[in-house]
Amino acid sequence: MGGAEARDFDPRGHYRHRLSRLRRPLPFDRAIRHPAALKIRRDALESIRSHGAEGFPYEICGLLIGKPAQGLITEVRRVHNLEQQNPEVRYLIDDKEDMRIRKELYRTDLDVLGYYHSHPNHPAQPSIFDTERSWESYVYVIVSVQDGRPADVNAFVAEKDRGPMIPEPLEIV
Repeated sequence: MGGAEARDFDPRGHYRHRLSRLRRPLPFDRAIRHPAALKIRRDALESIRSHGAEGFPYEICGLLIGKPAQGLITEVRRVHNLEQQNPEVRYLIDDKEDMRIRKELYRTDLDVLGYYHSHPNHPAQPSIFDTERSWESYVYVIVSVQDGRPADVNAFVAEKDRGPMIPEPLEIV
């Protein structure tokens, strides 16, 4: 890897590694399904909000863990944002961390339901970048962090790989 063929050319004149953003993780042997109403435990939601505030002014990111059959997010796992060029407006989840967490969950009734990240001083709506890197059936939770304080939190599900992303009601339990 490392050649130009494994990179995207950014409009600002930078080459950007694309493999980890475009390669869909393999959900071992379980299909990820969500019932009509997506639920999140209050402590998991508060963890996302506090992670966003702690990481301000940079985007933070992590995995949403839960029970696929129930559509219940029971916990979140913070992961390091590998984005180095523009961490204020981009995030990059480490594939190795993602797979390590998936392996930990493999023998449990929990799975990765999706991902979360923050939008510092921007609305909790998917950007074009977010949409282009979305995977079908995964949940994406975005927290808006305004001047260091968590604000809105919204959830989205991609209709198909690379979007469009549809707003998903998020019930706090």
